[in-house]
Amino acid sequence: MTRNFLLALAISVTPAAAFAMPAVGDVVGTNPEDATAALKTAGCEVTEFEAEGGKIEAKCTDAATGKLMEVYIDPASGKISEIKDKD
Repeated sequence: MTRNFLLALAISVTPAAAFAMPAVGDVVGTNPEDATAALKTAGCEVTEFEAEGGKIEAKCTDAATGKLMEVYIDPASGKISEIKDKD
């Protein structure tokens, strides 16, 4: 019975985990197509890219919360260096 409960719990939590925001250090890519796809997979729907402070800024909406976010990407490595709540 415990095993069935754990299995049911794991299945019910998995979809929510699939839409977790990306984290600092995640590699999303250095071009808009790769970054958009990686961020979308992580639950962040990109609406705009712009250069800011030597980094790429991706403006996106967190699928889980609906909040507007700013994700800063290092253009050389493709790693996320910072994430800010836009509100």
